[in-house]
Amino acid sequence: FNDRQMDIDLPRSTTAEVCIPTTVQFEEVYEMLNILASGIETLVNDEQRLCNESLQMQITLITLKEELSKLKLSVEESNAFLQGVKQNQDILNQDFVSLQEKINDLQYVSYSKTLVWKI
Repeated sequence: FNDRQMDIDLPRSTTAEVCIPTTVQFEEVYEMLNILASGIETLVNDEQRLCNESLQMQITLITLKEELSKLKLSVEESNAFLQGVKQNQDILNQDFVSLQEKINDLQYVSYSKTLVWKI
């Protein structure tokens, strides 16, 4: 009977010794899980932030495309206006040259400093 009791005591002391390292292992695993959970939370927060930034950039891109279209139209209108101004300037220059020729034809200055008008 005593031998049997000793056999039972021996595993109890062995179990107690095994429990201490197992508790330490559980604590280490628990710490690791906490670290991983914190990392996952950080990644989820980063994902949400990046999604928000991406949405803002998409909205900004749409706005910039609209502004670019408006600017292109404005440049086209300005170019058309400037082309019209250039044509008007060319016409005015031709009229000016023509008027100068008419004035030169209508008057004649002689070397004797007398003015002769053509009629």
